[in-house]
Formats: sequence, C-alpha cells, structure tokens
Amino acid sequence: MHRYIRSWAFWLISLMIAISLTRCANIVPPGGGPRDSIPPRLMAVNPPDSSLHFKNKKVYFVFDEFVELDNVNDKLIVSPTLKRTPIVTAKLRTVTLELKDTLQANTTYTFNFADAIRDINERNMIAEFQYVVSTGNYLDSLQIKGHLIDAETGRVDSNVAVMLYRNLEDSIVSKEKPVYYAKTKSDGSFWFKNLAPGTYKIFALKEEDRDLQYNQPSEMIAFIEKPIVIETKNLSDVNLLLFMERDSTIKQAPEPVDSLDLEQEQEKEKEKKKKTPKLQASPTLDGGLQELPTPLQLTFNLPLRSLDSLRMTLGEDSAYTPVTFHSSMDSTNTKLFVHYPWKEGLPYRLIIPKDAATDTTGQQFVKADTISFKTKKASDYAIFGVTLKISDSTRNAINDDSMHYVIQLVQDKTIKYSGTAVNGTWLQKFITPGEYEVRVLLDANNNGKWDRGQYYKEPKRQPERVILIPGKQNLKAYWTLKPTIEI
Repeated sequence: MHRYIRSWAFWLISLMIAISLTRCANIVPPGGGPRDSIPPRLMAVNPPDSSLHFKNKKVYFVFDEFVELDNVNDKLIVSPTLKRTPIVTAKLRTVTLELKDTLQANTTYTFNFADAIRDINERNMIAEFQYVVSTGNYLDSLQIKGHLIDAETGRVDSNVAVMLYRNLEDSIVSKEKPVYYAKTKSDGSFWFKNLAPGTYKIFALKEEDRDLQYNQPSEMIAFIEKPIVIETKNLSDVNLLLFMERDSTIKQAPEPVDSLDLEQEQEKEKEKKKKTPKLQASPTLDGGLQELPTPLQLTFNLPLRSLDSLRMTLGEDSAYTPVTFHSSMDSTNTKLFVHYPWKEGLPYRLIIPKDAATDTTGQQFVKADTISFKTKKASDYAIFGVTLKISDSTRNAINDDSMHYVIQLVQDKTIKYSGTAVNGTWLQKFITPGEYEVRVLLDANNNGKWDRGQYYKEPKRQPERVILIPGKQNLKAYWTLKPTIEI
C-alpha cells in the first residue's frame, strides 16, 4: 500500500514540474536571416550556349535552385522569328525549351527569355537571360542599337516591338512577320544582337493583337524611309518616332442602310422623341467663375437645329449694362462659345430668349434662360515665360534653320496653353495655377500644332517631333516664372 502511494506521488510531482516548465518556456521561432536577393545561377545547359551545327529539338537549362516561369510566352523572343512558338516548361531546377519548327541552315538563332525565369521562393528574376546557337559554321555578331519615343508626347515607350525585314517592299509590314524583332525597354532603347549581314527595313509597332503586322487603324507605327545596311560594323543611334497614322478621335462615316433598316430607324427616332428630355443649356465655369482669356462655353443637352444669337443679350457689371459680343457653334451643334474681352472681377448676365434656340426635334426652352456668372481676377492666375536655347547637337540633328518651336504646357495629358517662341522667347499670361509638363514641338510647317506622320499615303512623311522637358513646373496664383530651357 505504501509502495503504491509513493509511486502515485512520484508521478504527480513529475506532472507538476512538467506543467511549470511548459509555462516558463518562451518558444522563439528560428531566425530567418537576410532575404535572398540573388537570382538563380545557370549551372549547365545542354547543348552548350554558342553551339555550332545545332540540330537539337530540345534544350535543357539547369539552375542552382528551384525555378518557375513568368509569362514566358509573351516574354520569349526568338530571332530570326519562328512560325511556331517553342514550348517552354519548368520542373524543379530545370527549364526545358522544345522547338516545334525546323531551323534554317547556316543561321544564328537567339532565344531571349528577358526576365521570364525566376526562383520559386523569393521570385528573383534573371535579367536578360538568353541563349545563342548557330546551325552553321559560325555565329553572327552584328548589332543594331537605337531609341524610340512617342512623337506626339515626347515620352519613351516600353514593350514596343521593333522589327527588321529582309524583304524591302513597303507593304511587307502588313503581310509578313519580321525576320528579327526586339522590344523596347523602359527607357525606350532597343538592341538587336547576333544579326546576319544584310539590308533591312526597320519598323516599330505598338499593337493590341500582337500579331506583328500593321493592319489596324488603332495601331501605332514608326519607320525609317531608307533601308538599313549592316555589313561589317555595328549601327547605333537609330532613332524611331512612334505615331498613329489615323486620328482616332475622328469618327468614320456610317455605312449606307437599306430602306427596311431606314424605316426601322425612323420608328426608333419617333420613340426617342417621345422620351426626349427638355432643352437645356449649362455653362462651363470654374467654381462659378469665368476664365478671363477664354470664351464662355455653353453646352446644350440636345443638338440645335437653329440659334438666333442676335436676340441674346449680355450684360456687364452690377447694372448689367448691355455689351456687344459675338458667338460661334462647334461642329456638333451642342456647344456655343460667347466671345468677349472680359473685365476682371465683374458680374455678367447672359439672357437667351425662350424661342431663340431650337433643337433637332423642334423643341425650344420652356422659358427664357438666364445665366449669371462672375469673372476671375488677374491675381488668380500665374504667368509663365520661357527662354529657349537650342544646343549645337540639336541644331545639327534638326538641320533646318527655318524650324519653328512651339512651347506647350500640358496638364492631365491635355495641352492647356501653347504658342510659338519668337526670337527664342514665349510668354503666357492668365494661366490657371497647377503643375504642368513643358514640351517643345518642332513645328516644321508653322501651323502651331503637332502633325502626325503617314506611311501608306504618298508622300511618306515622318511625324513632327515633340521634346519633353524633364520635371514639372508648379505655377501658383500671382506668381511669374521665366525659366531658361535648353533642348
């Protein structure tokens, strides 16, 4: 009996000690150490890089850690191009490239994976990973380097396809895929490597369908008029200006309809008239204030058939003294612009009689429309002036002493103010405060606006170029800024 009690007491004491130790223990997870930032290293490749007389259908890349693929079908670029895209797979530490096409004889092929290969744990990518082989006796090694910008904005554009063709026909860019192609990087640069000697036409395309053919009006194109010739020396500083040949803001004329469709359309129009809202006009004002240097804009909710502007009256100051003005309509007959040299800080009142405006359905105002507003003050605006300097390198590149330079102030991708520099200077008053980009348009035809290029119309024409000035100008009310800008 005593032995049983002593055994029970021993186990009870042991249990209490175990509970005490558990409560006192502080469990700390093992330290992780610094984050792995090293991309995978290539340990072996079969067949080896730079192989000659290449005939294999599969290539195996072995890395020092587990790897995976990131959007490899979009990132892999094969030059010269293949009809069928290679199949790329990853398993553990091995990436396999399987070719589906028969390679051409005596040709150097480059397989550029860009950053499509990365490790599994930390997603560290291998930058510009590529593999080069030749089916002949030697590796081609010629190169072409260049730079691409959006001609209208002066901005660099990344991931744009730059393409080389051996066929020198003008229409080749719409018929076939290129022999070689590369993609622009984030700084707008592109680089062709391992090219064969020859004469090439060069294009760039920014497209949605990624078929590497110029066949959509919404696609942007860049081209160089004369073919590029490389024989023994590399080429650099090949500059391309990207543009859209057709103005995407212009609506195409509707296709003709047959009589049955016309009757159906007329019935639809009758139904619409039953539900047509009342004719109204609303002013475009900034916090109820009219801009000093611009016309008053009225927007009608329905297009007008007629407007008798002579019956409208504009009153100025607190007594609303009648003043003389003139007006104009836009092409849609929905916007009316009232032109008058506004005086700062004064109240105005515009009265449109009830029957002065008639919309396309025959409606008129329910009653006379009275629009009251006040103008801004000069102290509400900023003043911006530019002294423009043309560097010798820019002047030599332009090679045109008659070139005109237009200064553009851009906000939210819209040109808010612009004007041609005269004797190297430009001054703009009444600027609404805010941050603006500054651009310089090389205005070859002196029409004050950017002109797009044309490729499939004669004569072929490059777009006018815009130079984007780095940084932004912060213009504040009642401030005057007059920087010197060099291009």
